Order: sequence, then C-alpha cells, then structure tokens
Amino acid sequence: MSEQQVTPEFIPRFRSDVYPFINPAKFKGSLQDKVTIITGAAGAIGQGLAESFAVGGAKLVLTYNSTPPPPSLEERCLQFGASSVTYLKCNVADLEGCESLVNQTLATHGRVDVLINNAGANGLGPLDAQDPRDFIRDIAVNFHGPYFLMRLLIPEFRKQGSGCVLNIASRAGTVAIPYSTSYCASKAALINLTSCTQKEMDVEGLDDIHLYSLHPGGIKSAMTLKKYGSESVLNVPPQARAWFARALDIYNDSPYLNGMVCVALATGMAKHALRGRYIDVGQDLEDVLAQAAALKANPDLYTLHTSFLGGLQNGGVPPGGYLVPEKHFEFPGF
Repeated sequence: MSEQQVTPEFIPRFRSDVYPFINPAKFKGSLQDKVTIITGAAGAIGQGLAESFAVGGAKLVLTYNSTPPPPSLEERCLQFGASSVTYLKCNVADLEGCESLVNQTLATHGRVDVLINNAGANGLGPLDAQDPRDFIRDIAVNFHGPYFLMRLLIPEFRKQGSGCVLNIASRAGTVAIPYSTSYCASKAALINLTSCTQKEMDVEGLDDIHLYSLHPGGIKSAMTLKKYGSESVLNVPPQARAWFARALDIYNDSPYLNGMVCVALATGMAKHALRGRYIDVGQDLEDVLAQAAALKANPDLYTLHTSFLGGLQNGGVPPGGYLVPEKHFEFPGF
C-alpha cells in the first residue's frame, strides 16, 4: 500500500514476535560500529535489545545498577555481530552516575550514536500508602535518568549532526491504572519528554536527530514478575487483588519484537513518519509506515493528546473557527 492510498479505517496487523519486516537477517550490519548505550541491560528487555543491536553490528555499552548481565550475554552479542561489548555500572537515577557513563563512553569511543533508555522501576500500591522515597525513586529511574542522559548527549548529537534516542516507555504512560501511579505518571512524562525534545530538534532543522518512545510489549521481565507476584499484590486493597493476580496473563510477547523494532527505528527508516511519536511495538511496523500520509495529516496519531466534546480543540477553539470575545464582565458583578 503506498502513502497515497491511505485508508482511514486501516488497522495494522498485531504482532507478538519477530516477523518478516523486522527479520534480523534484513538488518545484519545495518548499524555497524554505531556506539549504542543501553541502560538496564541485565533484564529480559535489556538483553533482547542488546542481542538485537548486536545483529546490527553496534558497539554496545550495556549498563546495570546492582546485578551485572550474565557473561553469556557478551558471548551471544559478539557471536551475533556486535563490534564490541562493554559493561558499565550506572545508577541512572543519579546525575553524577549518568555523567560518568557518558564521559567514559565518549573517552572510549569518541561518540554516541544511539541512546536507549530502558532502565525502569515499577511499584504497586495505593498512592497514600507507598513510601514517598519509593515513589520518588520510581520517578527518578523512569524519568530523571532518561532526562539526564538526553541532556548530556543532545549536545553531542548536535555536533555530529545525527543521533537517535529510544525511550522505553509503556502503555501505562497512556492510560490511568489504579495503584500504579508512580509508574504511569513517570512513563507519561517520558513520552512527552520525547515528543517535546523532538520538536526542538525539528525547529532547529536537525533532521538526523530522531527520538521515539515505545511500549515494548507485554514481556515477563523480572520487574513485571515481581510487581504482579503474590507478595506485591498484597499491597493493593482486597477488592483489586483478583484483577492484578490475572495481570500477567497478557504478558506473552517476545523481547526480540521490541529489540528488532528498535533496531529498525535506529536505522532511520521510520523517521519521516514516526519521529517524536509513541509507538506500540506490537503494531506491524510495515503497516504503520504504509500510512505515513495519514500520520502527517493527523499530528495526534501516536501521541499523547486530549479529546473534548463537540470536537473542541485543546484550548477551546471551535472546529474551523475562533472564539468571539464575551462581553466584559465587571467582577464581582453581584
């Protein structure tokens, strides 16, 4: 389907694993020697990202906070085609840690081409019952860390005239989920951080700096299993426990689905249509890109936005017109 043959009611195919359009064989060597930072590389999503970018031939800088990735990950990445693999300890919630990560990477490689903000924290419980320190930690890991690293690397991208940021957000950043407030709020902020920063790059005409936020699919990661495990579910009121006890039923996606979609985005193949947008990796990327004209015509697609009754625009302007000023009211006017 061409971009001129846009079908408004078109629905992309939905995927749960690697499919032909993002087959690793198509992307072998596509990111050769591109320096790629992946935070939170020890978990299931991080390892899937590392192995996927290894196929592209990237120079991998894999970070962890407390537990290093297994030695087998480095072996697999080198076997799959990574130019090099480096492990660095980094608490992304800490500005000094992020500065050290960037400085060490630049000292070793001289540049950074791709930043993947994957490290995450995910508490479960009522807002008023969660320890404020835990709430703030969730915000720091999920939002402050990506902000710190983007702030440090955007100047490098400007110098290079190129760079890619992939922010692993979540569907939780687009919906309201009870007892998951710190996660939902921080991921929503991350999605908007992505789109706002992309707008800045676009205003400056930096077409080869492209950013994306992504829902990585439902993956049974250690963080997810811990959150929805029997002990954590006890943190929510009894009437909500049955729902959360079933939450893992939808977590059946492959981490390589997210990994290979990220590789495809990092190559720049979708920047004309999806730069700055929020992407659900389960939606077939080929199908979505075939609707590039529809995406261009509707800036609300694949973004956070608000809808109002009567088609009112955000700001109160009626469709196709402007507000007529009201007669001045002398306050208090009793």
